[in-house]
Order: sequence, then structure tokens, then C-alpha cells
Amino acid sequence: MEPEASATAVRTARRGTAALTTLWQRLGLDVDEPQVLSNRGSLMVRMPRAGLVARVSTHTGAQRRDPGWWLATEVAVGRIAHAAGAAVVPPAQVVDAGPHEVDGLWVSLWTDVGSDDTRAIPAESAAALADWHRKLVDAGRDLPVLTVAHQVITEPLSYAARHGFLDAAELAALTREHEEALAGIEGLGTQEVLLHGDAHRGNLLRDGAGLWRWSDLEESCRGPIEWDLAVLGSTPTVEAGRAGLTAYAILTGRPVPSQEELAPWLRLRALEGNAWAIGCAVTFPERYAGPARRYVDEVVERTLNPRRRP
Repeated sequence: MEPEASATAVRTARRGTAALTTLWQRLGLDVDEPQVLSNRGSLMVRMPRAGLVARVSTHTGAQRRDPGWWLATEVAVGRIAHAAGAAVVPPAQVVDAGPHEVDGLWVSLWTDVGSDDTRAIPAESAAALADWHRKLVDAGRDLPVLTVAHQVITEPLSYAARHGFLDAAELAALTREHEEALAGIEGLGTQEVLLHGDAHRGNLLRDGAGLWRWSDLEESCRGPIEWDLAVLGSTPTVEAGRAGLTAYAILTGRPVPSQEELAPWLRLRALEGNAWAIGCAVTFPERYAGPARRYVDEVVERTLNPRRRP
């Protein structure tokens, strides 16, 4: 069975769309026809009559201590970026963008920029990220620093341990991996900017005019530019990533970072992405339990065999 057709996915979609029906009544909006766009860590739902897309924080929200704070930060960054002229999907402007708490779920609302399913090529991803960094280098000075390397890792690991997906030894091994990965970036970084935080092509949407716009800003924060470059340079493949980094360097006049220079950031990024999957494995095991378990076993093995450590 495909994860999207699993019992968990069906249940999540029903709960999320029911919450949106309640929210629409609260906001005084006309009855809409929810269209599920994505049902993974969050439920993304188009509300066509309102011209909005709703992010319902489902599996990601469950693993966070204060999911409303993360969505509030996302909306704030969206407003900062939009005001600065960066290419971003703007938060809703015709109604309160939120976040809204509805039946135990947190929701943010965004302008619907269209439904083009095309993926950006490396040069387009690089151009979009270079534009983001250029326009937002000094923005969001009051935002926290490197939440992607701290709470985005610690919160889902703690959640998974509380719910039995991780035992004490596994949590200890992952905590050690986190400590070592943080030590690996200490003193590194060439420039602090407002990071997108998850700057890969899957978070770029092309609007009706053909402009690539950044979405999914939950992990945005201040931090060294190398974090975003590590994400750009490792997705969706190593080859595409290197092409993206080369294009970024040409556009910005920065040298192309080597794999050795990005290695400490990539180690931390790998832990961050897998920690999120470990948290999601608790509530959406059909999609995330398998890969999460493989990563946990790999880290535990490295702990037992130090010669295999990065």
C-alpha cells in the first residue's frame, strides 16, 4: 500500500480538512472545497474559493513542544521576505494568516500562487536562493539562530523516546551524534544571513507568471550561509547539487564550497532530516518508520564502532 493511501494518511486528511471547515466558519468565509495537495509531515490543502493554501501541522506539529510558535515564526518570515521583495509565497492577506489553533491542530494560511508541478533545475534553484540571501542578509535580526541545528533535532528525538520508538541506548547514541556534529561546526561559517533553512527545489513553487517562489518556512532562522548551501548542494542528487552550487557561486561571486568544507554542515543536516523522520515515525509509521529505523541503527553501529564515524 502506498503511504498516501494508508490508514494513517486517510485519517490525517479527514482530521485536517475537518479542522479547516471549522476554521472557515470561524473566519466567516464561504464554504470551500478542500483539495489535498500533500499529506506528509504537514497536510497542505488548497481552498480554491478563498484563493488560499492551508498548512495544517499534523505529524510535524505532534513532535514539537509548541507547534504554534513554529508556524508563527514561519508566517513572520513570510511577511519579512515579502516586504523585502524576495520571491516567496506570501502569507494570506485577505484573512488572518494565523497561526490558528483548531481542534488540537495548528494552521497557517498562504496565498495560492498556482498549481504548476514543475521542479526547478539546479540553476533556477541557485538563482532563487541567491536572491533570497541578497535581499534578506540583514533581515530578521530578532529571529533565533540555527534552530535547524538545535530544537529541530532535539524535540523529535525526545518525542520519539517518550513514545517508545527510541530506547535509552538509541537516544544516547543520537544525542552523542548531535553533540559531535555541533562541535564540528563550531567556529565555522563565513556570513550570517536569514536562512531559508530547507532550501531545496521541493520547496520552490512556480507561480502563474513563471516566477519561482520559496515556500515551507518553518525552519527559517538566522545562521551561517553554509547551512543553506549544504542543503542546496546535496539535493536532489550529488550531481545536481554541485551544479546548483556552481551556479550560485557564479551569481554571487563566492567560491564554490568544496565537499570537505560542507562536510560538517552535511553531517548536521543529515541528523536534522532524520530526526524529523524519527519523530514522524511515531504518528505516521507507514511512511517513516522504515527509513527512520535504518538511520538509528546506523548511528548506533557507529557508536559501537568508532572507526566508522564521519
